[in-house]
Formats: sequence, structure tokens, C-alpha cells
Amino acid sequence: MTQAIIGATNVLCSIGAGCEQVWASARAGIARISSSHVMDRHFEAIQMGLVPEDQLPPLSPEVDVLGLPPRARRILRLAAPTLASVAKDFKQPIKLLIGLPELSVGKAPWIGDFLPLLAQASNVQLDVANSVAIPRGRASALLALEQALQAIAAEPNEPVVVGGVDTFLDLRLLAELDAEQRILGAQVMDGFIPGEGAGFFVLHSPAHVGAIETATVESAASVSDSGHRYGSEPAKGEGLANAIDLLRGGLQRPCDPVGATFAGFNGENFDAKLWGVARLRHSDLFAPTMSMEHPADRYADAGAATGALLVVLAATALARRQRHGPALVWAASDTEMRACALLSVAQSS
Repeated sequence: MTQAIIGATNVLCSIGAGCEQVWASARAGIARISSSHVMDRHFEAIQMGLVPEDQLPPLSPEVDVLGLPPRARRILRLAAPTLASVAKDFKQPIKLLIGLPELSVGKAPWIGDFLPLLAQASNVQLDVANSVAIPRGRASALLALEQALQAIAAEPNEPVVVGGVDTFLDLRLLAELDAEQRILGAQVMDGFIPGEGAGFFVLHSPAHVGAIETATVESAASVSDSGHRYGSEPAKGEGLANAIDLLRGGLQRPCDPVGATFAGFNGENFDAKLWGVARLRHSDLFAPTMSMEHPADRYADAGAATGALLVVLAATALARRQRHGPALVWAASDTEMRACALLSVAQSS
């Protein structure tokens, strides 16, 4: 698989705006999780990791009048300023591959129109015809990264923007998760804290020479795991291990043992089983002193933004030499998708 260089990056979540602030907050152990205005079925406030309202810009007038549902509106408000930041130096329409929540067009019609909506909300010129929205949940931004590497291989002179965005601040969604006893609280120990976020980064061909280069993407891979949370097959926890098999097979050059893993944990035991199987099966891949990063402990579960947030934080850590590379990034969706990527320090940095 073709390598790619990560250029400009930006993230937004409950612990900050911008990759430097979010990574510094995560390293310092700063968490911004508090009681929301939403009550669970026991009439207790749900703990959430939310971006402060005054940090989100209003929707542009042309989008504001469309009558979009609250979740779509908030997702656009999270994505628009984050995307605009990484897109400011583009002189041509942007090819965007973006991860979104696991929603069908039938359940959420706005998912099918998300790209033109985001172009309007962010005032960014998107190449909508060649852009892709991937509504596959937590792993979706890494699926987008995998497709972006293929796009870079096909057109090395064309940079690609990869991202992910999501929010759990939706009354119907929270009610469904609460009924499934998945939201962490006084009555639920094996659950997660809902959050939100957005992350975007620019990918260039390795031949690109630019002022901003943070890390190299060595490989990315994904698999479909029939033994998922809502599946009918036994949950053997093999999906992530299989994805790492493909990741290793796609490497173009030998890499050192993984020095840092940026994990898509959200606090539920299900993902711990995935990681446990993968860690054992690929024990030779990891350095004895590997550091384990699971920043959702700080900003809560960011849903479909998870993969993008982790990639940007891993790239920031490598570029600042605050973590030893290479770095493994992985995320698992509620349904079948498991995905991962391997990052190293950019050769020119």
C-alpha cells in the first residue's frame, strides 16, 4: 500500500480546539466530563464530554433554514470550523473522505446530503463528486484513511483531506443507549461516557515537499467482523487482530516495533477483548516499552470522530518526539468494521 504524508491537522473535542491543545490536555490528564441536561431512565443526569456551546459557531444562514434535525446541526457545527482550518491553503476544490455515524439514509436522510451541507456550512469548496462520506461509526475515519491512501496512489499530485465527526448529544440516541444499559452511570458499570468531536488532516504523496509535515502513514487496513456487538455470530474478538494482519501485509518497508498505541477504547469491555486478542496474536509487533494511549478517558467517546482524533494526536505526538514511533492507531465500530493504521515520524521532519 502507498505511503502518505500527513500535513495540516486540526481537531475539536471537549478538552480543547486544535491538535496542540488537545494533545497537551490529554497528556496532562485533563478531562472535561460533566453532568449534561439529559436525564437517564433513573432520572439522573447523564455524564457527557461536550464542546462548550460558545466554542461552536452558528450555522450559516443557508443551512440554518433547512430544518435539519438537532444531531445533524450539531455535527455540522463541529465539522465546519475544524475543516475550514485545514482547508485554508487549498487553491482547488477539496477531495474529502469523511467518517460519519452509523446511520442509513432511510433513518437519517441528511446523511446522503452531508457533503454539500458541509460545503455550505464551512464555506469550503469541496469536490463533491469525488468526495466520499462513510457512515460506519468509530472505525469510519480509518476506513476513510484507507481509501485516501488508494486515492493518493492513483493521483499522487492531488492531496486528500480525511476526517471524522460525530456527537452523541441527541435525545433519541441517548434514550436508545440508555435502554441498552450502555451509558456509564451509577447503575451501569460496563458502559461509556458519550461525547463528541471532529478531526481533519491533509494527506500528501510522499513526493510532496511542504512546510507542514507531521508524520508518515505507512499502512492502513480494515476488516468486517461478523461477531460484533449487534451480530448473530459469536464474538470471538478476532476482528482487530485480522485487521492488523492486513496492515502488516501492506507495509512497503520494514518498521521498528510499535512504540505507542493510540487505542479506540471507550470504556466498554467489548473493545478490551478485541485489543487483548490482537495484542497476544501480534506480540512480536510491539516494543517492550510501548506506551498505551486511550484519550477517550479525557474527552469521552467521540463516535465517528474517534479514528481522526487518534490519527491527529498520534501524528502530533510523533512530530514533537513526545512518543516513540511507529504508532499504531485502531478503532472499532459498534457493528462489524474494525480498522487500524500505522504511523511513523515524517522523514523530512
